[in-house]
Order: sequence, then C-alpha cells, then structure tokens
Amino acid sequence: PYYPYWKIQEPYRKNRFWFKKEVKNYDSNGKLSVIRCPMYVPSRPSGLKRIILDTTFTISAFLAIIPLLFQRKHDWVISVAPSFQFGLLGVLYKKLKGAKHWHHIQDLQIEAAQDLGIINSHKLLSILYGIEKTIFKNTDTISSISNGMIDRIKRKAKMPLLLFPNWTDTSNFYPMENKSKLKKQFGFTNSDWVVLYSGAIGEKQGLEAILQAAKTLKHRNAIQFVICGTGPYKENLKILAKEMELANLHFMPLQPKDQFNAFLNMADLHLVIQKEKASDLVMPSKLTTILAVGGHALVTANKTSSLYQLLKTFK
Repeated sequence: PYYPYWKIQEPYRKNRFWFKKEVKNYDSNGKLSVIRCPMYVPSRPSGLKRIILDTTFTISAFLAIIPLLFQRKHDWVISVAPSFQFGLLGVLYKKLKGAKHWHHIQDLQIEAAQDLGIINSHKLLSILYGIEKTIFKNTDTISSISNGMIDRIKRKAKMPLLLFPNWTDTSNFYPMENKSKLKKQFGFTNSDWVVLYSGAIGEKQGLEAILQAAKTLKHRNAIQFVICGTGPYKENLKILAKEMELANLHFMPLQPKDQFNAFLNMADLHLVIQKEKASDLVMPSKLTTILAVGGHALVTANKTSSLYQLLKTFK
C-alpha cells in the first residue's frame, strides 16, 4: 500500500522490492490469500510517472498470476480500474482458464488524463484506447459507480453495464456531539466557522476555487478554510496560498484513521469540488462519508453530471 502518501507504508516497506503473500483464515474454514506485488512508486507523481507505476504493477501482477494458471480454475476473475490496464490480467485469466471476467471501473482514467491535459500525445492516447477496447471485448460484465460514467463507458463498450456505487461504513463514520470540543482538538476555537476540503489533492479537483473563496472572505476572520490530504498538486496550492497571503487558509496532513471521524465532525461546511471537464469522469466518494457524519456539503457540479443529478434526486 502506498496511497495517499506516495510511499510504501509500514509494515510492507521492508519487503517493497519483492512479492509478499498474506493468508487470512476465517471461522467458516475459508481463507483469503493476498499477494503484495512490488512496483515503482514516485515520491512526486506526474502523468508519465503514473503510467510507469501502473505498468510496473501490471508486470509484477502478471508474474504473480502465472502460478495460478496451473492451479484449479476459479469461476470468476474480477479486475478493478484504475489502472485501466489491470483489465488485461483478467482477460489473460479468462482466455487461459475459461473463467468469466468482471471489470469494475472506478475512474475513467484515460479520458481524465486527456481532458485535463495530462496526456497530449495522440499516438499514446490511441494506444491506450486500443488496449481498453481489447479489455471491453473480452469482458463478460462491466460495472461502474455512477450513471454518467456508465453512459460514457457504454458508448465505448457497446454492452449493458451494472451500477455498482461506492458506499460508506457507518460503523466508522457517524455524527458526534460537542463540536466546540472537536474544534479545539484540531487547533481551532469555538468561534471559528470551519470550511473543510478533505480528500485527494490533484489537478482534476480544481482546488484553486478554495483559495479564491478564502481571498474573497479574508475580512471575515471567523471563517477558516482547511485543505486536508495529500497529492501531487498540494505544493502548488501552498505556493499560491503564500503568494495570496491567505492567513485564513490552513493545510493539514491526512488524519489518522482513529481521528478521522472526529475530524470530519469538526467542520461546519464540507466542500466537494470538481473541475467541469472531470465532472463525469469520476464520482467523488467523499460525499457519502460527509453525509454519514451529518455534515453540510457545498458541491460544485455541472448540470449534466451524475453528481448534480444525484443531489437533485435526493435533495
């Protein structure tokens, strides 16, 4: 595991250059085997470095799959994108073992890279779309997390898709009382009105809008903005915030798992922000977590996007 810190985390770091197998046994006498695969993890990710990361993982996972080809056949093989090329591993197992292949898509990775200008090479994009087409042709079931994403995939895959959205575990995320105590716990006062963005910090989020809002509300001392998380774009935002002299904007690291529910409960307003070009390429899973803690959310969404339709339907 490396996300969201962009480095291999403990206790896996010492084995990061080789495969590691973990087996979990259950009371039902069943067991789950997990094979950890070595891969390249860039400390400062870019479009090219992410392609290298995904490619190295695909190669090492391919090596891990080889022994499975000589063991008993499984009825189904499931591949999860991103990265989209992981679907090739599912295709391989399907072809050689005769299993059915389920490909689940969390992000439309190629379109996002193209629309946001991360990949501009027409030749490279053509190769990537060609690989994706091969995966679709050799898949029995395709699923995704929003109706908008399903519509876009369906136009390429030319087959029915399943809606399989993300959810939130309400045993881990739930409303808490005494907001003033929670604010003090994270360095704010009871009189502060905290506006929080917590999540990935990348180009597709369009987080410059938070800086502009903080600039506009500089004179309102009680309103404090917080950007929490990690990502390749965080340093850019820090530099921009320093240039804009935003004393009312705070950057905080990703919170520990045992503190995260309290941290989310501390906020008075949660931000769910997307760039217009990325509106139907991803579905922000943070929204269900915000609602689980009883938070108020301010959402930016294109009227044609799945996110907008979801909010309109269940407002």
